[in-house]
Amino acid sequence: METKADNMPSLEEFLTLPIEEVIPLAPQTMVYYVSGSRRGAALDGVGTSGEAYKHWASKEMMRCVSLLFDYGIKHLLMPMVTPGSFSEITSGYREFLWNWIDWGLAREEAIEFFIQQGWHVHIPFGEHIPELKNVIEQLKVTTQFPKKSSLWIFIVPEQNILWEWALAKLQAKPVTNTQAAVKLLYGEEIPLATLYLDFGKPIISSDLLPPFLIGKLESYWSQEPGYSLNDQLFRRILYDFAFIRKTWMEDKSGRAEQAIEYRNAWEGGVVLGLGERLGPFWYPQPTTNPKITTGPNSNDQKE
Repeated sequence: METKADNMPSLEEFLTLPIEEVIPLAPQTMVYYVSGSRRGAALDGVGTSGEAYKHWASKEMMRCVSLLFDYGIKHLLMPMVTPGSFSEITSGYREFLWNWIDWGLAREEAIEFFIQQGWHVHIPFGEHIPELKNVIEQLKVTTQFPKKSSLWIFIVPEQNILWEWALAKLQAKPVTNTQAAVKLLYGEEIPLATLYLDFGKPIISSDLLPPFLIGKLESYWSQEPGYSLNDQLFRRILYDFAFIRKTWMEDKSGRAEQAIEYRNAWEGGVVLGLGERLGPFWYPQPTTNPKITTGPNSNDQKE
């Protein structure tokens, strides 16, 4: 399927295309950060700690990752736990995190699932974190079997440790280009990530973007919390990624002047990222499509 505007399907058509026609439009590498999982569990009627939450989170993680790999993604970069999570003073939460990571990734059932699916599962820098010793040893087994996709899980208990790890390795063995840096740090060549999917506030931080793996990153923030990803939502994102955002032109002659046709949209004051409070949470301010009026004096046209 071509991505030129004159060959662009409607969203309704795209949502019903056979997956084989959609796969070529998906990126080779993407970043998927699942925040808000406790909110998602609460909305599903599941307790946000203890055994029920542990099993729910594991099942939903496997489902979401499987969905993304089904669309042909080869490398999924997945920040799983960030410094903010380890900074919480919620009673017992830090201990629960380490327990969930070990159980969720290293138990026999999980390893068998990874192997069956053809996933090589890695935790970059994980060998330097004592609490991950068992997980790292168990995940090594996945790399001994044929690979369909690679899942790169990032567990960052302290600010900047990923970048400090990267700098230390590069100082010990200097390289001359990005591709060589990627191979040194991750052990294989990985195409740069071009799609980022997160939940909640539109925030980017060094703890969410793995060193040397970020390309031109088209970014999306769903407001459906934690592990709410489904086929239709991801297709809507892919539609925007593949078609709507492809606006760059090599020859921009007359391009700027076309903005006049939509003057009230560009001068309407919309700021992506402004929000409001919903109890203890942030939520984006709603926006609506402006009524498009045309012509150089469109601001003076009132209804």
